[in-house]
Amino acid sequence: MTDYSLRPFQASELEYIALASLLHAVSTNGRPETVEDLRREDNDWPSSSLLQRVAAYTSSEEMAAVGTCFQAYWQDNPSTIYLKFDIHPDHPQVHLLPILFGGLHRLLAEHTYEFRRMIARAREDDRDRVRFLVENGFREEMRSPASALRVADFEESVCDEAHARLAQSKVRIITLAELRDEEPDWKRKLRDLRWEIVRDVPSTEPFAKPTVAEFEEMVLRDPALDEEAFFIAQADDGALIGMSNLWRNDPEGKRLDTGLTGVIRSYRRKGIATALKVQTILYAQTRGADRIETSNEEDSPMYTLNLTLGFKPKPAWVDYARKASA
Repeated sequence: MTDYSLRPFQASELEYIALASLLHAVSTNGRPETVEDLRREDNDWPSSSLLQRVAAYTSSEEMAAVGTCFQAYWQDNPSTIYLKFDIHPDHPQVHLLPILFGGLHRLLAEHTYEFRRMIARAREDDRDRVRFLVENGFREEMRSPASALRVADFEESVCDEAHARLAQSKVRIITLAELRDEEPDWKRKLRDLRWEIVRDVPSTEPFAKPTVAEFEEMVLRDPALDEEAFFIAQADDGALIGMSNLWRNDPEGKRLDTGLTGVIRSYRRKGIATALKVQTILYAQTRGADRIETSNEEDSPMYTLNLTLGFKPKPAWVDYARKASA
């Protein structure tokens, strides 16, 4: 069995290079993050919110795994700590999970924050990770099935009724690029729209309303943003009432990831969300994408809508929680 040494991540250039390589190996389908991306994200993290890592190394000084603990500054409960375990597929997570967890637990014990809960995520088919979390006092709290649509299989006729209802409602669908050109106060209005929607999104903790600057950093400056793949529903009085977008996380553009889709409460059940989703699918078709992927809380109406549109279920992501003192 390989022996691993654990030490705090010190944010050196060599550590960031190793971290970027590790994260790419862990998530080959994810957006590859450069050293510059990782540094920028860390530097932009609010100083009032915890973000720390520990790294496990082999005897030859290869970074085999990283454990991260953080406070989600976009949520409204700083007493909850999130744990993330990134383990290189060439190394055994059954051996590394307890090493990382122990290191993070010791790191948290050194802080004066009053942590009450810890949350960690695992895919339901990752038996080793699920078993580890359950054996260490974590209990399932929220299940979010993933789903994927093969773009070529989409049948637009399933949305005929929604299109007819939308036509009667005089709702206009525009892109983010068009909104930016037409509305001087577009950033604030889009932030407000997104906030009205995200408040109703199932989550392990309530969300915190971002400032316009925070919204700009979290959404508008994301390198995966495509203004032509960001669709907004606008009422006949000009009010923004719904949105849906795709993220271009795949450098080759074959996979697009659904971002936030939703409609403000007073305009729901009018076919607007369906029309917005259809726009994203048509966009994917014109850009040569093979598939669209997403995930939704299992009881969410959006998950039901995705299945209606032809998305096929995939293994769920599960959030597990435990008391910090457990």
